[in-house]
Amino acid sequence: MFANKPSTNNSAFGSGFTFGSGAQQQQQQQQQQQQTQAPPLNQPTLSFGSTTQTTINPPTAPSLSNTNIDITASLNTKNSGELLKELLESASNLPKVAVSNSNANLKSIHLTLEELERKSDQLRKREEKTNNFTRAHYLLAGSGVATGDIEDDLSRIQVPKPKGIANFHNNRHPQPHQSSESYVLREDNIEQYLNSKKEENILNTIEQSFELASKDFDNFINANISIDWNKRREDLKKAVGLKDDQKFKEEALKCSIVWKSKSAAANILTPLHTKVSSSPLVRQCSRDKFEDYARVVYTLNEARLKDKVFPLCLNFFELNRLQEDLRSKQICEAWKILQGLTGEESAKTTQEQKFFNFKKPELNNAILQSSKKYLEKEYFKYVEQVYAKSSNKPQQFLPATNINKISFFIHHIIIRNDPEVLNKTLLVNGTPIWALIYFLLRAGLYEDAAEVVLGNRELFNKFDNNFPTYIKKFVDSSSHTLPSQLSDRIHQEFNQQFQYVMNDLDLNFELSINFDPYKYSVYKIIGKCDLHNKSVPKAVNLSIEDWLWFHFAIINENHPNEESSIIYENYGLDNLQNKIIQLGSKHFLSASKTPLYFKVLVLTGLYELAVQYSYESINETDAVHLAIGLAYFGLLRCSSYSNNNILTIYDNNYEINYSRLLGAYTTSFKISDPKVACQYLVLIALGQGGKLKEAVSVCHDALRELLLITREFGILIGEVSPTTGLLERGVLEKQRKLIGLEDIDAFHRQIVEVTAVKCEEEGRIFDALLLYQLSCDYETTIVLVNKLLAELIATSDLNKPILQFGNSNFMSSGFGPGLSEVEETPENNIILLTEQIWTSFSKSSKILSSITSSVRHTCELLMSIIKIRNLFVRKEWREVVARIDKLGLLPANSKDDLTRVRAYSELVENNGLDSNLIKVLPSLLILVMTCVSNINYDILTRKYQPISNEKQEINHWRTIAKNCMIYAGMVQYKMPREVFSLLINLESLL
Repeated sequence: MFANKPSTNNSAFGSGFTFGSGAQQQQQQQQQQQQTQAPPLNQPTLSFGSTTQTTINPPTAPSLSNTNIDITASLNTKNSGELLKELLESASNLPKVAVSNSNANLKSIHLTLEELERKSDQLRKREEKTNNFTRAHYLLAGSGVATGDIEDDLSRIQVPKPKGIANFHNNRHPQPHQSSESYVLREDNIEQYLNSKKEENILNTIEQSFELASKDFDNFINANISIDWNKRREDLKKAVGLKDDQKFKEEALKCSIVWKSKSAAANILTPLHTKVSSSPLVRQCSRDKFEDYARVVYTLNEARLKDKVFPLCLNFFELNRLQEDLRSKQICEAWKILQGLTGEESAKTTQEQKFFNFKKPELNNAILQSSKKYLEKEYFKYVEQVYAKSSNKPQQFLPATNINKISFFIHHIIIRNDPEVLNKTLLVNGTPIWALIYFLLRAGLYEDAAEVVLGNRELFNKFDNNFPTYIKKFVDSSSHTLPSQLSDRIHQEFNQQFQYVMNDLDLNFELSINFDPYKYSVYKIIGKCDLHNKSVPKAVNLSIEDWLWFHFAIINENHPNEESSIIYENYGLDNLQNKIIQLGSKHFLSASKTPLYFKVLVLTGLYELAVQYSYESINETDAVHLAIGLAYFGLLRCSSYSNNNILTIYDNNYEINYSRLLGAYTTSFKISDPKVACQYLVLIALGQGGKLKEAVSVCHDALRELLLITREFGILIGEVSPTTGLLERGVLEKQRKLIGLEDIDAFHRQIVEVTAVKCEEEGRIFDALLLYQLSCDYETTIVLVNKLLAELIATSDLNKPILQFGNSNFMSSGFGPGLSEVEETPENNIILLTEQIWTSFSKSSKILSSITSSVRHTCELLMSIIKIRNLFVRKEWREVVARIDKLGLLPANSKDDLTRVRAYSELVENNGLDSNLIKVLPSLLILVMTCVSNINYDILTRKYQPISNEKQEINHWRTIAKNCMIYAGMVQYKMPREVFSLLINLESLL
């Protein structure tokens, strides 16, 4: 018998036909009402043989409605009314934990029908026990009402008990070809009770799955979202106008609800929170200077790839040399100092990490010798300038030898400022000899100083007859120290000659007219004497550079005699560094035109403090490149990635947050110049020697973060040719050797694939697909494509072209206004992108061989289903059924017998099919049943056809529908209830 066919749409069901999903009760009730409607009286009827009259209406295709919920709506900043309304709505969703004693026995109100029936019976029996109508009886009797008769009449009324849940569901869905009355079962029927229990268990299982899903979602939110309720409270107080003592910043509000980071280095490319000078010049950097620095960094990386020598200090020095401002001059001096330390002018091999493996005494000695030599050259250059400026020099200072230049300097500068010097010392041709020796040593002219002493040996015979021996050994020593025997002797002579000076704590040497301050200083430098008092006489007027050189000169930590090191006081570079830190910047910034604190930090090896000071007071760009140079030579102590502090202290040593320093620097140009940002981030791996796993790992994190932010995969990693499918390498892949990933497979695993997985987690499907292709992981690319296509087929509206559902705007928002006006391209449509990917992969046998046959087969079937969906929209019903039959997924052939149908069902029950194919089976069943229903209608409404042919065709299509329904019945417990209900509804139309 043909069931009545309603004229309205059969059903509207939700967004998805995935096996194992929950039911929708409201849609079932709507279907029940539609099925039980009586046929309209004015519809035409047709009869075949002894069959009853049947109303035939044109079937309509099912439609899908998508519902989108914006879970981030509650996180937006609102006005006071909206905030209060939001709080009220949130409060209504809170669990009611306070329950009165009278209602304590009432549990959840979401009860099944049988539970409601049982509760109703219990309440009815409870009310029957207390039938006390005395007062009501007298009240009604007084008004002339015979209450006794009314009670008797009411007692005669027999109220039928409600039918069980099995009868309810059986009446809702009468099977085709049978009347609904035949399904009304008695309450004592055991089969009815078992079916009822079975369905109730299924519903309970679904409800439990919903509860577990809800708990999983809550756990996910708690694990991935951090909410600062104090900040939200302050925002609410501010919105409603309450007095707020604490200034609430907008940036703090934005940070009140944030996604928790799984990686320790997830925010490397963000600004550093540090105390920066208020001067805007600290942050300013011209475009030309930025490009010049970037060009040097790029050339440095290219040289590192080829293991070539690269004069980094010289390049940075030349870049700043032409600048006239004071800040650039300070930076120039720093690079000049480092150039002398590294010796890159005469280097034959690469200088990368030259000093990283140096032991501390060895490194301190290298810094000491280099810095002292720099100060000596700088001083002698100043002496030569003074000598050259004077055009009328006396004949005694000619010719222009080093000794004559120093002698002229003493007469022109020293004696003019302090004439009393001539009365306190020995004179040679009118020149104070001890002052001459001191300034020759100050200018680094050690050989000339020895020449002066040895040439005037007779002057030293009376009081200092051993001094010529001291200075000869001092000059001949590479470290400018004396042997142990001479060191002990010079200490004894120094104590004898200057004992009265050593007892004067204030060092007021002006009290003694016979005291020579330069002789005292020379003895102290050569013999490292009296290091308890490291000061020099006031008569020796010292600049900051002179003061620093003198301290370099009296350092004795590299003394070769261990016994002397025990007997006499030691003074090392560490002691000098501590003294400079204790004095602070104010002591060295007394002259605003020539600030020397930064220079002193670099000269004494306090490189971490130099980077911090330049970052906060000179210029951020210069500070970053100074850190790059120091890290390149292995001179910079780099801290592990931890916080936003630029400088930290670990194990009594200063450390620079090198990775964050570079990451923060790229913040301003990482979007506009991703190639330049990549060049800088590659240098993060230089930290801590360039081979430490932690530094390399942070570098990888920074590069992945750059890829995620900029999405410039083609520039950084490479581009896939749309014609050949081959990869053209990008900047980062070319320089992968510099980040410890010389092996291409390791590079793909550590950088590209990890980034692709992150994009997939964030829902950036197009980026993920591109990255999987760039990593040459073709199998994962097709697996992801299969997953996307299956989800798209299972959740899209069957009545509309499936192409628009593959648009990126529709996939991200759930709806796409004006999508018809947007040109669909592989860049914005997942279906077209899939076709492009599959076409390019198919051209390469190597790529196809890397993909397993089952994955390829699944992709081919899903792409065929996409074409079938297009045929369905064009209402080519017969072709749709024929194409689905060729897929081999459903019994869509009239020749399929019960064995064949069971074989299909076993593939689903035993997971013999790919999960993506199982996901699309419900939609394919609906397509087949809808097509058969429409074909059946066309046959019944066709005119002038033999009845025998009509019956034969109808039987053919009904056999297909029957097979599909048997198949659906076998797997209905893995199928959403709304899908199975719709299939029953479609079958009823036949």
